[in-house]
Amino acid sequence: MADSIIRTAYERVKQQCGVDWKNAQVGEAIFHLAIISLQFLVKECQPVDLTSRVPGKQYFSFRKDNIIARPANKELFLIGPAVVTRLWKKWLSEAISPQDFARLTYTIALAPCLAMELFDRQNKKGPATFFECYVGHLFAKSLGINPTKRVRLPVHGRSVLMTMDFLIDMGRPHRKVHLPVKMSTRERVVQAWAHQRLLDAAYGDGVYRGIMVLFSETKLDSRSLEVVEICVPDQWLAYQSLLAHLDRIYYFDVPVRYQVLTDQYPKIITIQPFGNFFNERAAVLHS
Repeated sequence: MADSIIRTAYERVKQQCGVDWKNAQVGEAIFHLAIISLQFLVKECQPVDLTSRVPGKQYFSFRKDNIIARPANKELFLIGPAVVTRLWKKWLSEAISPQDFARLTYTIALAPCLAMELFDRQNKKGPATFFECYVGHLFAKSLGINPTKRVRLPVHGRSVLMTMDFLIDMGRPHRKVHLPVKMSTRERVVQAWAHQRLLDAAYGDGVYRGIMVLFSETKLDSRSLEVVEICVPDQWLAYQSLLAHLDRIYYFDVPVRYQVLTDQYPKIITIQPFGNFFNERAAVLHS
């Protein structure tokens, strides 16, 4: 019963995003899906402590019918639906602390993914699609404009149509935005830098400001129940230095090794918690 309700709510989110990314109805659909997913996890699934191999972080997950979902950061994931509801309502009407915003957005983004993994293991695309919907809505709501997904590039006298994650044009004096969104960098992340390179070559460096949003880089060994972060900082440094420059990279759960990379090369790469965008939005988007 719960799985059909969650599936219906998930389809509702996709439908609403197709109409108007910034509309309040999209937010309501996302919140509804997150809450019923969280209720499913709390009432029908068993929490499982995981062994963290990530310095300074602890993770847990949920089990149902011998299936274990992806890891959840204990510090960021809010188990109580009532707590999430209270924070959501507060966020809609007033400012909340950066810590509360981080926990709220992390929980809303992850709860449906955990639920879908437990009752629909074969649906590999569902969690990534929901995450894209959620991030697209947050940016559209914050900026007051709907993103697009297609751009035309001038190539040898032709107009070539390309599809990308999100493109945002707020008009002057703001920068246009190229917004790749991924659950993790194992999802063909070099594509984000390649698309930025195409935009720079077609329209000039800096015309489109690259802002990438990612969820986390955790991986769970289902046999040992150990959690690790899969990171490739040397590759990122090469992409960022030799392929194209992304102005900001935001994570819902910043990987330890990528935080170290930022500390080592602060003028080359900037990796921050997701909530920081909304505090520095004007500086990031202004020409």
